[in-house]
Amino acid sequence: MTDAGAFVLLIATGAAGAYLGLRLRLPAGALLGALIAVLFLHTVMPVLPSVNPVVRRWVQVLVGTALGSRVSRETLGRLRQAIPVAVLVVAATVIGTLTGSAVVGWILHVDRGTALLASTPGGMPEMVLMADALDRDVPTVVLIQLIRNILTLIVLLPVARLLTPRAAEELT
Repeated sequence: MTDAGAFVLLIATGAAGAYLGLRLRLPAGALLGALIAVLFLHTVMPVLPSVNPVVRRWVQVLVGTALGSRVSRETLGRLRQAIPVAVLVVAATVIGTLTGSAVVGWILHVDRGTALLASTPGGMPEMVLMADALDRDVPTVVLIQLIRNILTLIVLLPVARLLTPRAAEELT
């Protein structure tokens, strides 16, 4: 198979997985569906071309634009109130992340940067894009982030349904 054909297969598999993830109403269905489908494709066809760095850069532009578009004047108006809360959340997160990254590094024998990005909570795409930009072990970051996201969703969705039944409907 040519590189162009393999690339088309890769994109088609990701699109099919995204569609299936959305149809199954998975949380972040497009992302998780595409990721799981492409991971499955790699088990069947282990040698597939990586997505071109230019394409990855445009994906970063799209993600940044999509995230920035969610901020409004009202959101910015609450900035002063949110800063102390954010600082406390970050402090707790940093402690957990440093502990988690030490465990990841110890068990998987990966460098500190990879372990840190693999165990950092937050958006998986952002951590993977950072790992790629910093020339870290991207597959390890993807794998740990994927497992973390799936386990978080498995635990969080039942809790969200109990606490906020109507809002939880939107998560699935």
